[in-house]
Amino acid sequence: MLYVVMIKSGVYSKNSVDLFKLVNKIQEDIKDSEVGAIVTFLGVSKEKSTISDKKVKNVVIEAYKDEADKIIEKICSELKSKYSLNHISIIHLEGEFLPTEPIVAVIVAAESRGQAFKATMEAIERYKKEPPIFKKENYTDGSSQWIF
Repeated sequence: MLYVVMIKSGVYSKNSVDLFKLVNKIQEDIKDSEVGAIVTFLGVSKEKSTISDKKVKNVVIEAYKDEADKIIEKICSELKSKYSLNHISIIHLEGEFLPTEPIVAVIVAAESRGQAFKATMEAIERYKKEPPIFKKENYTDGSSQWIF
């Protein structure tokens, strides 16, 4: 497992990163007297479909890793500058996820909570649209659907 604070933002295999431990490690390692807020978002797989009334058995996340990494890094760089952040990480996992398993983490440290919350919300909206990361819902009835 990878627990290093300086992990680059990007896409990682589900089995290579424990998001719960990584988030805690990053939070613990942000030692900056200028930081007044650390905001963390964990996106988890859920049982209710995002596009239908079907029950989700599991979700498969796939990415064009090289391109996704570049775009996620660009998002982080732009948001760090725009909101004068002390730190931002976006770590997105790929693989197969059961309901309640974490898929993505966004960690933002800033001087104020206003900056931190705004940057976190923008990071979430942007990572959902910009990098080539794809989600397939597999349903309990045996059917499946890619979500773009």
